[in-house]
Amino acid sequence: MVLYEKPLRIELVGSILFVNGGQHPKSVRTLIQMKNVMMGSVDETAGLEMYYMYRSVYVQDDIRFDITVIPPAAVKGEYAKTFGHYHPGSEDGPAYPEVYQVLKGSAVFLMQKRNRNGSVDAIVVHAKDGDTVLFPPGYGHVSINNGSETLVLANLVYDRFESIYADFEENRGAAYYYLKDGEVVQNSNYVVQNSEQLTPGELNARYGYGCKDLLTAFHANPKDFEFLKKPKSMFKP
Repeated sequence: MVLYEKPLRIELVGSILFVNGGQHPKSVRTLIQMKNVMMGSVDETAGLEMYYMYRSVYVQDDIRFDITVIPPAAVKGEYAKTFGHYHPGSEDGPAYPEVYQVLKGSAVFLMQKRNRNGSVDAIVVHAKDGDTVLFPPGYGHVSINNGSETLVLANLVYDRFESIYADFEENRGAAYYYLKDGEVVQNSNYVVQNSEQLTPGELNARYGYGCKDLLTAFHANPKDFEFLKKPKSMFKP
């Protein structure tokens, strides 16, 4: 599967990613590693590889372009997903944002923001091939493959912080579980104060964000993505 011909040639063959002809390193998240964020109990002997992360496929000005691959799967009826994490606060205040693009497949992006009273506000975005989506400052996020084909995602993010996974692990995942029969189950560990479904365009418009292709735009004009390093700039009047 050729994902890009230019500015880099990026090809995915099974779970192997080639960048300009060379094999790129990957990280693997297994079902055992995911056991504390799944809706149901997980067989301790299960060795299922849930998703693959290819970090720093392209890096410029401390911003990195990554690719994540989530094969189609269902574990006790729950769609395959990423572990989920938050980003820390930035030097200028707001937590670091991130931008994603669906390169192949169908995705549900589940974002949630903690409130002072312990509840969360949730945003759910359904995205398809070509859609780009901004993950706003302060929102933890999970990516879900709700289709029958392999989901291939790209993202751009600042490369100088460590993601925070503990909140998702302690609460057994995100605020909602997405099941293969179309059912959505609320996680009883959360009180959801507000929940809304938005299109990629509706969410992006709230922050004045727009981009047709992450890698092409970032390669040509990296300064356009300075907000990933300095998120306070997103809230200028």
